[in-house]
Amino acid sequence: MWRRIAIVGATAAIVGGAGTAAFAASGTATPTPSPASASATSNQSTGTPKAQDGKRDRVNRLRRSVHATWVTENKKARTFTTHDAIRGVVIAVSQTSLTVRAADNLTETFVVSSATKVRTRALKTEASISDVKAGDPVFVGGTGTTTLSAVRVVDAKK
Repeated sequence: MWRRIAIVGATAAIVGGAGTAAFAASGTATPTPSPASASATSNQSTGTPKAQDGKRDRVNRLRRSVHATWVTENKKARTFTTHDAIRGVVIAVSQTSLTVRAADNLTETFVVSSATKVRTRALKTEASISDVKAGDPVFVGGTGTTTLSAVRVVDAKK
């Protein structure tokens, strides 16, 4: 269930220009803001409750994220799934694979199958892997440990 929530949420966030905000449930390690920076985003100027300010801070940190890996548990089946996400530029694409380079030069190759959902920001509809070109900025979410399988590809080129 968490996997589906993460995938659907990520797609909505990316298409809406929100970056990787949907992966907030991933539990990725992010630095905690110092008290000085926390006071700079005080509630007094915005009038919003503290819970919303905390969420906004997490979302902003996630928008700046480049790549992440996390594990979820299916409590009914007692199985674990490793998830992987990367935001970067396509350096190679074919009908069966997609290679993405992140801003920190990490390169990941995902297997693309008929189950992979592809969406382009320009078309704002479902697309196919043939619509994704080398040099396009993308977000890819997938699963796997040694072989990464793309579950969702969002081409962010306008």
